[in-house]
Amino acid sequence: MKGESGGQPKGCGHRSGWTHTRGEARCNDCGTRRFTDYGALRPAALPQTTTPPPRRARNADRTAARHVARIVRRGIRWGTSGLVGV
Repeated sequence: MKGESGGQPKGCGHRSGWTHTRGEARCNDCGTRRFTDYGALRPAALPQTTTPPPRRARNADRTAARHVARIVRRGIRWGTSGLVGV
């Protein structure tokens, strides 16, 4: 193989053929790898969901609403550093 890094050098048309191994094909000339046999990666089990207690969820909602109200009241532009008239 000419390309040790696995990249495609200029001018390689992959005409020398491909070596097929489990899950990948590699150009015999430049070393380019193509992954041929893969599926979606999925953990063995789905993560467990956690739900906060109602009081904690309500407090988080109120805090977020208060924060949004302050931003709107001050005239701060969303997505900026907070400077008005920029």
